[in-house]
Amino acid sequence: MSSRQLYLRLIREFTPYAWIVTATLVAIGVAALTDVLLLHQLKNVVDTLAPQQGLGLPKAPAGGMMAAVQNVLGHLLPQGSHAALWTIPAVILMLAILRMVSSFAGEYGGAWLSTKVQTNLRETMFSRIMRLPNSYFDQSSTGTTLSRVAFDAAQVAQAGLTVFTVAVRDSVQTVGYLITMFAADWQLSVFCLCLLPLVATVIIFAGRRMRSLASSAQAAMGDLTNVLDESISGQRVVKIFGGQRYEQNRFERVAKLNRQLAVKHAATSALNSGIIMLLIGITLSSVIYFALLRNQAGALSAGEFVSFLTGLLAMQSPIKNLTKINEPMQRGLAAAESVFGLIDMEAERDQGGKTVQRAEGRLTVQDVTFHYRGADGLPLDPDARPALDHVSLDIPAGETVALVGSSGSGKTTLAGLLPRFYDVGAGSIQLDGIDLRDYTMTSLRRQIALVSQDVVLFNDSIAANIAYGDPQPSMERVVAAAKAAHAHEFIERQADGYNTSVGENGLRLSGGQRQRLAIARALYKDAPILILDEATSALDTESERLVQAALEVLMKGRTTVVIAHRLSTIENADRIVVMDRGRIAEAGSHAQLLAQNGIYARLYQTQKSVQAV
Repeated sequence: MSSRQLYLRLIREFTPYAWIVTATLVAIGVAALTDVLLLHQLKNVVDTLAPQQGLGLPKAPAGGMMAAVQNVLGHLLPQGSHAALWTIPAVILMLAILRMVSSFAGEYGGAWLSTKVQTNLRETMFSRIMRLPNSYFDQSSTGTTLSRVAFDAAQVAQAGLTVFTVAVRDSVQTVGYLITMFAADWQLSVFCLCLLPLVATVIIFAGRRMRSLASSAQAAMGDLTNVLDESISGQRVVKIFGGQRYEQNRFERVAKLNRQLAVKHAATSALNSGIIMLLIGITLSSVIYFALLRNQAGALSAGEFVSFLTGLLAMQSPIKNLTKINEPMQRGLAAAESVFGLIDMEAERDQGGKTVQRAEGRLTVQDVTFHYRGADGLPLDPDARPALDHVSLDIPAGETVALVGSSGSGKTTLAGLLPRFYDVGAGSIQLDGIDLRDYTMTSLRRQIALVSQDVVLFNDSIAANIAYGDPQPSMERVVAAAKAAHAHEFIERQADGYNTSVGENGLRLSGGQRQRLAIARALYKDAPILILDEATSALDTESERLVQAALEVLMKGRTTVVIAHRLSTIENADRIVVMDRGRIAEAGSHAQLLAQNGIYARLYQTQKSVQAV
């Protein structure tokens, strides 16, 4: 997107709250206007205190547009000696009260808008993340995604609001001070505006530089978050393998890069402001010289001279803010590219329309070929062999099929195609005779339960983890699932029973306990198709016995696909399918495959020999 398109899209995030935006900007504008009117009162005070002490000759009356401006100001506020003495303090007090109320309303409205849009963006991003295909997570680090949601969304919302508020507040003040200056002496005011084209050139150049630096800074912040995430989540591995120095070096490298980019950004911003302030300084010194000459010639009264000079000095702050408005805008646009880039990513394709309450569970794999693909949809390595190469397999409802083979043979890939974590490249997979792509994603995944080696538990209660995904959980079903999974006994021993928090990813539980909770979760779901991915490979003998007993309960009456490296756990499977280099090499029962004396027999004998040792 171009900068204009990005900013228009950013503005659309505020449009649902148009009346709040309007009220906030009006309040900010009123607060800025009171500053100008308070400054104008300075002229009245000076002229009241010294009405006869103007220097030089009497000033000629203004004409044309200047007369109209002065007439408006004269009717808006009391004019020096022509008003009662109490009116000037009264007006100043009134303006101070108005300034307090409008300032509070503007700041409160700004905070409300900023946090609301920020929350909306984060919710939209999270919703999109939950629907992104697995290929995104295969190629994007967790730290980068976290940085987008936590950091970039805040930058976008804050930048959008900052530009709004600065544009209104400082534009009102600048215009107000200019009117005050023109009302005092229009020739001097025109002289002050001569350097505006040069200022605009500086702003454009600095804006491009800051946009580039902001994009680099956001990428570097993603790297920093990623290193933190990996080092903290893997702190046990870091400690046991002595990786502290290595991780320290990684962190220092990305931290230094963030610092360098921040310094470059600050230097660009400082140079931008410094050049502009230099131009203002040149203008100010010249104006003061000529203003003194005109005052001595009687062209300016004492009050007008003070008003003009104070207005010129006061105008530096809003002009400086307006010149720096490009900085948060470019930072926000760089963040908007990241935020909207994530929001616009294509979600998992869910074009099917068929729904089913409970499938029979018959699976048919027909001549399936699959390559892992990147975000652009192209194979990651076009020259590499496919992960699955013309695989065909029929699994009747209720049958237990075990997939075995060496690492990289295609077992996990085939299992990952069943819930459509990935879509087949060629061929098809059918459930009860209907292509998986014809089902809605929700309906298809409702038919499948998964128990894997890497158990994922959420930092919630045991009951909530067992009933995960159920909007109306039943405690009776939770307890029944836990008993069937041989988990009820250890749950009852917990301090708060089923209400006990499991900690981050279940760290307060042992490996066997976590595995049994995962089985209880699958039992609670009661899906007709079950995928077991190395469900017992990381357990001790006692835990494995309990988990295996729970799995036997879970597998009854379900179509089960078991991925196993430990062949002793799948000897009783109805059928064993041996995968090799993305193809099906052998298939049959345990006894049949041993009799063939092929790949399975060699794997089995090798594992048996290792276990004997």
